[in-house]
Amino acid sequence: MTRLDKDRQVIDEIDEQIAALFEKRFETVRDVIAYKIENRLPILNSDRENEITQKNVARIDDEDVKPYFEAWYKDLLALSKEFQRQIQDEM
Repeated sequence: MTRLDKDRQVIDEIDEQIAALFEKRFETVRDVIAYKIENRLPILNSDRENEITQKNVARIDDEDVKPYFEAWYKDLLALSKEFQRQIQDEM
């Protein structure tokens, strides 16, 4: 097995973990939107979104990676809001 094959295997294992965590996160988002609907809260809370983005970006030690993680995380939050809107519309 080449080094490239080994690296690809590691990436595949990481992707498997990311997929499981993504699914778990969105299962929790279902609970969040149910709470927001029950309590008539808006989907978007910009202050909270900025706070958790900065908190999570700060967890990245590699300065070269930080901007990519931040972009990815913002995309994740956008997908979360889209998912919440879909659930809200279905209710």
